Amino acid sequence: MIEFVPMKKHHINGMVMLEEECFNTGFAEKTFKKELENKIAIYFVAVKSEEVLGYAGLWNVCGSAEIIEIAVKKESRRQGIASGLLSALTDECIKQNVLEINLEVRKSNNTARNLYKKHGFVENGLRKRYYDNTEDAILMQKQLGERGKQ
Repeated sequence: MIEFVPMKKHHINGMVMLEEECFNTGFAEKTFKKELENKIAIYFVAVKSEEVLGYAGLWNVCGSAEIIEIAVKKESRRQGIASGLLSALTDECIKQNVLEINLEVRKSNNTARNLYKKHGFVENGLRKRYYDNTEDAILMQKQLGERGKQ
């Protein structure tokens, strides 16, 4: 059974390997360790029998959250893991009275865009040539509350 749990130190090695598999950005172990100490960071990990299958993280800045990253192992995709991670993040944001969640996604990543739409995100902007100065980023947002009403 897959569980969606808050990130802990013992998850970091699996997250580093997954980061390399999915993005090859070279996120160092120390970066994830810093995120554990970061008071505005919220990370969840999808685990099955202690194996990290995916993770997702965001920053909550003054009631406005920004998704940093969602990653799922290639052989574990299309099993609802990204959706479960997104739900875990959203639930935690609601507990913390976050008003909105923002993200950007590659224009060509229709799978991710459809996932976000399924979770109530709407496209609300564009960053031209955002990725490697070649591909546009679609900006998306999900409203969780209204300013002045919480």
